[in-house]
Amino acid sequence: MTEKPDAPVLLWILRGHGRDVRCLRERSRGSLELRILWGDELFLTERFSSEETLVSRAQEFRATLEARGWKRIGTHEKPRPGVTAAAPTPPQPPRSTEAAVETSPTPAPSDQPEPSAPDDGVSERSIRPVVLVVDDEDSVRTFMKNYLKAAGYRVREAEDVDSALSVLDEGGVDAVVLDVRMPDRMGWGRSGLEVLAFMRLHAAYTDLPVLILTGHPPSDDEVDIVRRHGAYLFMKPDGYKTLLARLNDLTGHIGGSQN
Repeated sequence: MTEKPDAPVLLWILRGHGRDVRCLRERSRGSLELRILWGDELFLTERFSSEETLVSRAQEFRATLEARGWKRIGTHEKPRPGVTAAAPTPPQPPRSTEAAVETSPTPAPSDQPEPSAPDDGVSERSIRPVVLVVDDEDSVRTFMKNYLKAAGYRVREAEDVDSALSVLDEGGVDAVVLDVRMPDRMGWGRSGLEVLAFMRLHAAYTDLPVLILTGHPPSDDEVDIVRRHGAYLFMKPDGYKTLLARLNDLTGHIGGSQN
């Protein structure tokens, strides 16, 4: 006899940043499942062996969003009319975990000061996109900063989840290069995938290009999260060149091609 799943239980609803976000618990096939919904669209699923760990994870996720401006509303309230329809369409996931794009090599920019913006209103940001590099290793951030600057990008840095979210809150970022496994100063066990999930919850970051650069072989669940959230996955240390090619393609930047 097939076990019938329990009816989903709504744990909380948060509202803000152009999104209603709901958290549900469901028991199915002997396991507990935590679901996070963006409007009516499922974008994050995690499975747990105990009620305690599921509730703890739900509370951590809620606390992270509340700290960034989402407001709790009653679970009896219905999602705001038109929220889902008004939200930008999520980006389509890549067809492979590491997508190489052919680009024509061009000389790296010199260290000479850049000319002032022309009178037609073209800004420095439109000439040199800003990339946020998130990695807990100083050596990796330094390498990526020099690598991307030589290709014509401006670079901002973050060493952990909260620093990355703070930089995103400040705005002005055109793309993110993100590590997966990083220490969490809050002790919540968050990783770079939490940064990715936060960006896809926030209306301003729905289409922000995200490139995952990791030195650890990802699990099947991690690969699934990366794909469903429209990010691109590259492996250290051989993925730098294809990452740059994909970054140029996503930002429309014509910069130096590094070897």
